[in-house]
Amino acid sequence: MIKLLVIADDFTGALDTGVQFAGKGMTTKVLNYFPEDEETLKRLQAEVLVIDAQTRHLEGQEAYRKVFDVVKRAGDAGVPYIYKKTDSGLRGNIGKELEAALLASGEQYLTFIPALPAMDRITVGGVHYVEGVPIHESVFGRDPFEPVVSPSVEALFCGVSVKTVLYQESGHYERGRGKEIGIFDASSEAQIKKITEDLMKQKCLGVMAGCAGFASVLGDFLKLEIRKMEIPVITDRMIIICGSINEITKRQIEYAEQNGMKRITMTPDQQFTPGYLSSEEGKRWLYGLKQDCEAGITCVIETGISDTKKVTEYRRENHIPLEEARVTISKTLGEILKQLLEMGLDATFMIIGGDTLAGFITEMCCGEITIYQELEQGTVLSSIRTEGKDQWIISKSGGFGDRELLMEVEQLVKHSVLGGGRKNAGSLFNYNAGSCLQRPGSTP
Repeated sequence: MIKLLVIADDFTGALDTGVQFAGKGMTTKVLNYFPEDEETLKRLQAEVLVIDAQTRHLEGQEAYRKVFDVVKRAGDAGVPYIYKKTDSGLRGNIGKELEAALLASGEQYLTFIPALPAMDRITVGGVHYVEGVPIHESVFGRDPFEPVVSPSVEALFCGVSVKTVLYQESGHYERGRGKEIGIFDASSEAQIKKITEDLMKQKCLGVMAGCAGFASVLGDFLKLEIRKMEIPVITDRMIIICGSINEITKRQIEYAEQNGMKRITMTPDQQFTPGYLSSEEGKRWLYGLKQDCEAGITCVIETGISDTKKVTEYRRENHIPLEEARVTISKTLGEILKQLLEMGLDATFMIIGGDTLAGFITEMCCGEITIYQELEQGTVLSSIRTEGKDQWIISKSGGFGDRELLMEVEQLVKHSVLGGGRKNAGSLFNYNAGSCLQRPGSTP
């Protein structure tokens, strides 16, 4: 039976939260819909179900309706715990989605802990900080799609019908009458554990919200079942593809290039021209990527992260709306990986950015993704089954990781540390995994 439902707003969020449970040995499965029939729920044989609701880029009311529907279905199916996964950078429709989750759940109280101390993202006095800087002054305040304009967590709930209360210390939480969203300060994992322990005693964890930081401690309190699963050998060649333009990822790519990775910046024509990858020029370009990878060269394919003005100018000159550009680029990057597979490339794919990952999954029409373990915070090892074999995927949110991350991941892959390729292989990972299934006949 499903004991915990996690609802994420994008694909990397679904994976980096789901892995908090899968990595501890809990049976965790990820879908892009909530099953409509009891038989499908039983067939999943999971205790933790993660839904990739894809609400990050929706309008507020549309995101509200989608989350409300999923939570209502889960309640009707008897799922006892609901967790609304939020972005640690406070992007997306957080206020409307948490309102929907609380109202649909039938509970009186929703616990919201937005902090992710492991990445130095903390909440103090209701203000969210990233590496010591109020979040609106950080890289998230410069996000071209969803800039964060206020560091106040409570500001996310402007226009929301449910009362919000800020709690700055752990202990006994005095609640008034009516429905309430409790926002909690936290600057360490120990604080999050203490808050969770206190609220568990008061039976206030029926519906919760937060990022991977809060999720990482929940398994210990909800007493989910632990199982064990071995990890196969991972392919020791790697290709990296990036649709993110986050400054954190930019530093990672620049450092990787300085240390020997081959950086390939796609031109605007390559990104936006219909049918480019099927043209003779496009085929030669893809073949070059395949040759480099098979020669042991790690290529980083990106979309102009160091000169976003060039892409912006091209988009404006060709009258391409911003949202259409986002979708087109994600689709193109997904097509690149799909065509490389069709050309026979055997390599591990590192995919940076939730939209990029969703583009690849959509192109592959995959029926199952298996989550294995977190390599670094927000960097997740998974696989899909295609053409009778495992295709390894390492996913990363654009806003996660230090500048050395890509090099560190490359070392893990090339030295076959993951999954059993060498004597010490498997020492990092000896956990259960979860699966990601989609509705039969549909794509994520």
